[in-house]
Amino acid sequence: MKTPHFWEVPNHYLSRLLKPLGAVYAFGTASRFRRTINPYQAPIPVICVGNLSIGGTGKTPVCLALAGLLHKQKRKFFFLNHGYKARLKNVVVDLENHTPYDVGDEAVLLACYGPTVVDNRRARGAQTAVKRGAECIIMDDGFQNPSLIKTLSFVVVDGKCGFGNECVIPAGPLREPVLKGLERADAVVIVGEDEWGVRFYLQRNKIDLPILTGRFRLNPKTIQQIKGKDVLAFAGIGQPTKFFDVLTKSGVHVVKTESYPDHYYYTRFDIERLLKTANGLPIVTTTKDAVKIPKDLLKRIHIIDGQFVFDNPAEVEELLRGVF
Repeated sequence: MKTPHFWEVPNHYLSRLLKPLGAVYAFGTASRFRRTINPYQAPIPVICVGNLSIGGTGKTPVCLALAGLLHKQKRKFFFLNHGYKARLKNVVVDLENHTPYDVGDEAVLLACYGPTVVDNRRARGAQTAVKRGAECIIMDDGFQNPSLIKTLSFVVVDGKCGFGNECVIPAGPLREPVLKGLERADAVVIVGEDEWGVRFYLQRNKIDLPILTGRFRLNPKTIQQIKGKDVLAFAGIGQPTKFFDVLTKSGVHVVKTESYPDHYYYTRFDIERLLKTANGLPIVTTTKDAVKIPKDLLKRIHIIDGQFVFDNPAEVEELLRGVF
């Protein structure tokens, strides 16, 4: 999503002006936990991958990385996703019959890697996963949702943006104050280079949590097709510029870009306009965007896939083993 510039600037006058509204938002988040008297305790481990800020921090790629480690441990996991803008609720995604319009784009992507339940009521979704034989649940987002008790909570932080100006919406990018949110976390995952200084911030505030690091690596086979070429890149993800930057660092000449809102659903007109704008240049996009593009037009677009890789997977595996 396109975030206001002042969210990245400490002590900006607009942030100071909006701080009272931020306090109201933070109070609303905290009150959800106070109002929830009987959260559901699943009979299996619930691993939550969430964040403290809005926008694309990399939660879904981290979920997929955790799924890979659980698969290595021979654990039968289910993904649990709330299904952003989904028409269906409390369903197990069927890739043969469900579209992104039915269950949401992230749910379709997750379902390519493992069984996925879509439900905006997390407790009910967890119960569905249990009935289907899940040994554990990987919950994509939902850190601020108190209806389901988490066994292990990872807070994902973008290394470049960090916690922004450390203010709560609308004064800044945070869903809740950092220190308050981290009281419920079991580990922090820093995605990419720690340019903001997340590690120093945690140490300075005496936050004694495991700090995990990792980065998104593109599939060399898909990159090789366009490496050294001029391309038009487009994306409708939390932070499209991150995708464009990764392409550039991989040796792709990104000469034109088109950014769309997160979870954007493409029409034929959108893609045909992009093809015209490209004027013969190769067009590239992400796997998350690809699931929402008409199949006949998708043949004319390069899909760049990749995966999030932990720098020290053994440390993460140890945390996962501890929940069983």
